[in-house]
Amino acid sequence: MGAPELNEQPGDVLSNEDLTQAAAGGLRWIAYARVAIELILLGSMVMLARLITPAQFGVFAVVLIVQELAVSIPGEGIGSAMVQRKSISKDHLQGGLMMSLGVGLALGALTVLVALLAVRPLFDEQTAMLMIGTTPAFLFGAVFAAPMAVLRRRLDFRRLSIVDLATSATRALATLALALIGLNAAALVFGNLAALGLGLVLALCFAPVPLPRWRPKAMRELLSYGGPASLATVAWAGFRNGDYVIIGATLGSALAGIYWRAYQLAVEYQRKVAIAMTQIAFPVLSRTAGMEEMLVLRQRMVQLLAVVLFPLLALLLVLAPVVIPWLFGPAWEPAVVPTQILVAGGASTLVIDACGSALMAAGRARTLLGYGVAHFVVYIGAVLALVQFGLPAVAIGGAVVHTVFLGVAYIVLLRGQVQSPLRVLWQDLAPALVACLGLVVVAGPVYLGLTGVDAPTLLCIAAVSLAGGVAYLATLRLLYPAPAGDLRRAIARLLPSRPAWMPQRLRLRNTDLLASAAPDSNR
Repeated sequence: MGAPELNEQPGDVLSNEDLTQAAAGGLRWIAYARVAIELILLGSMVMLARLITPAQFGVFAVVLIVQELAVSIPGEGIGSAMVQRKSISKDHLQGGLMMSLGVGLALGALTVLVALLAVRPLFDEQTAMLMIGTTPAFLFGAVFAAPMAVLRRRLDFRRLSIVDLATSATRALATLALALIGLNAAALVFGNLAALGLGLVLALCFAPVPLPRWRPKAMRELLSYGGPASLATVAWAGFRNGDYVIIGATLGSALAGIYWRAYQLAVEYQRKVAIAMTQIAFPVLSRTAGMEEMLVLRQRMVQLLAVVLFPLLALLLVLAPVVIPWLFGPAWEPAVVPTQILVAGGASTLVIDACGSALMAAGRARTLLGYGVAHFVVYIGAVLALVQFGLPAVAIGGAVVHTVFLGVAYIVLLRGQVQSPLRVLWQDLAPALVACLGLVVVAGPVYLGLTGVDAPTLLCIAAVSLAGGVAYLATLRLLYPAPAGDLRRAIARLLPSRPAWMPQRLRLRNTDLLASAAPDSNR
């Protein structure tokens, strides 16, 4: 892990124009990587759903919290503290790595104790042993945070995308190989571990970091932000995984696996696509000159995020009854109704994550911690109260809680600002929501007509998607031309600058993604 002498990382405060250029340049790399990643994950997900039973996925859902904590605590705690600072030195890298390793070792030991004393009697021997087997992730995650922080500070989205793509491909291939030899839940756990190991090697090759050293001053500086951010990460990890633990302990691992599938489809997969924006948002917003400039960039990013991803959720709402059994097999049909209910929660969490990026960039780690703890406590309380009534009731509770906390996120983010939080929230989401209404109005009758005559599944999916997509774009273009223009420019950024097959008069202008127009009351 040796590295050349490092005094300060470049890229302190940049103008909105420079940051717009960096965001637009990074969007193509990250978007291309995400498309490839999601295709890989979709293929592996479909095959794994037919190789591994819902009950074994339920076991994996319980163990998954360990791997998430192993990566997110150092990455979003110490790593984000390095990214958020206006400048960092070699001491910050050495001291940050030292803290990450210490925390990782302590959490690994704690995980072993929890697995033996709590997980084994509450669940079973298999779940406890898999939880112990995944503890090396704490060491991998502790080292992984430092080189990834360096790449994020440099706004090196190309290398970040390569790491992301390589780890996803490794996860898919390793998990499939292990599942084919009959390892079931262990295949999911150790496939993730193999991917993290490869990601660590790549990150160190791209951004070598100095060996850990005891640097008290630099460590204190990082802890002022990284401490609360790490605790917030624990709350978020509990929020994303605590429901699986409760359902598994109360209703059994098979239903935990069903709910895991529904939550993945309605919430987590959209969030994975949104990484293309959130990976850009935090380091870019961290370099803005002030709060006003940051809020301007944030609004454009959130509007674009909603315009791109909300129609996917609307199509999932319509098509879930045919898509889920067709893709994953009849064993997963009980996930249909929870998936449809959780679509509202998926839309809310996408925007909540964007608010989180802005709070992190503003250095409001303690605020983010308080919000994360409150969201976690209320959501887990709702799951505990509703789990006895079945998965649809839990899904309703989750959708309501996430939607309420979306409003809370805007109130927290805009505290001290002159804008009304709810008005800003409506301005951010109105284009996507209204256009999605047009999508459902057109796609719903097409779906009912085709399923009523037992049309082939592929024909139904294609026809509903086409009709709904045309209705969505037409509504967006007619009622909200400015966000429609941002979407057009985003697509232009993702395409080659001069496609040979496109006539000159039809080529989209290669306009800056975020700087083409000032925000107005229609956005």
